[in-house]
Amino acid sequence: MSGVHIALVIIGGTIGMAVFLVSAQIGGSLGLYHAAWAFAAGCLILAVMGSLTSYVGASTRLTTYQLCAHAFGGVGAQLVNTVIALSLIGWFAVISNTLGSLSDFVFSRLYGWQLPVAFYVVASSTAIVLVTVTGFRGIDKIALWMTPAMLLLVLYAAVGSIDQVADWSRPVDGATEMSFSAAVSAVVGSYIAGVIIQPDYSRFARNTKHAVGAAFIALGICFPSVMFLAAIPGSALSQVDLRGLLLAMGVGLPAFSLLFLGAWSSNVLCLYSSSLSMSTVVRRIAYWKVVVTIGVLGTLLALVDAQIYLVNFLVLLGITIPPLGAIYLVEALLLTRPAVADTTSSPARPQTTQWRALLAWVLATGFGFGVQNELLAITGVSSIDAILVSAVVFLLLNRGRFRRPVLIAAV
Repeated sequence: MSGVHIALVIIGGTIGMAVFLVSAQIGGSLGLYHAAWAFAAGCLILAVMGSLTSYVGASTRLTTYQLCAHAFGGVGAQLVNTVIALSLIGWFAVISNTLGSLSDFVFSRLYGWQLPVAFYVVASSTAIVLVTVTGFRGIDKIALWMTPAMLLLVLYAAVGSIDQVADWSRPVDGATEMSFSAAVSAVVGSYIAGVIIQPDYSRFARNTKHAVGAAFIALGICFPSVMFLAAIPGSALSQVDLRGLLLAMGVGLPAFSLLFLGAWSSNVLCLYSSSLSMSTVVRRIAYWKVVVTIGVLGTLLALVDAQIYLVNFLVLLGITIPPLGAIYLVEALLLTRPAVADTTSSPARPQTTQWRALLAWVLATGFGFGVQNELLAITGVSSIDAILVSAVVFLLLNRGRFRRPVLIAAV
């Protein structure tokens, strides 16, 4: 797989309903000027971590689960998969709620329909579950084709509304208050799950240069640019949700249809990925039952207006998930030399839980929340501090294994 192909896959994963939601919230809360710095800082963290996880994936040819199993043990790896699955379920709920609200907003304006938002949420979620269970094939291709269309949509909306921005430094009236640290953590949380599972496709890269270059360009350059452009319509029209984007384009069916398809493909991928993650934890339950269960949970969350808690949800992800990646990176890069996976052998999966790794994760997560609540600080940005603490603590707990050449085998 070439670097260009990998970059397109990553960019496709970052451009969807989520980027509009996050960008509008942060742009409205901080003002576009300060939001731009938050986008740059958060995406730089994602780019650095994404480059490292891509390097490990390309150099070892191991999956994320294998890397996590090596660092955390069998049970620990299942815990990591559960955390990733829960984050994706949360995204499913947020996108479903937004999809229902958008549908009500558009159809009530265009056709005068007065249906409850819950109707749209349940109907769209049910259809997404059915598609995921019976016909997932081809959705990934739709998502890839959606990438250039969504880019054009963002650019069109930004250009069409930029002249209406009254003050580039002023937050939108009524927007949720947010600190700079929380904004950076929210940006990190918007794609950190994707960064953690990056080895799953970077392991197919031609070489490490292709993998690292693709990740850094996609996350460090393209992603912050798209986020900034996506934040402009909301700030220009004093809207902190997707209605600002639709209003900037005249609330037409073409714009709504594009957003609808983007949200649809994003939610199918969220449901599919979260179901795969949970399938490694509950192995005795049929896959379709896992999909239906997760779909029901996500729909119930959507019905209680999960979007209201979007910023808090993203900050939570931006604090809890980065240390997981930092720990398996330390294991692979500093405690274990990257080695090509031996796919011909089939040693038993490590079952012993690595409590040192779990302890480092818990301590780092706690420290991150302390930073978020201004009780502790290293850099003052909770995501960065959580990463630093997890790496240092894990290294100290394993100082006897530093640079010890241990083979990473397929697990």
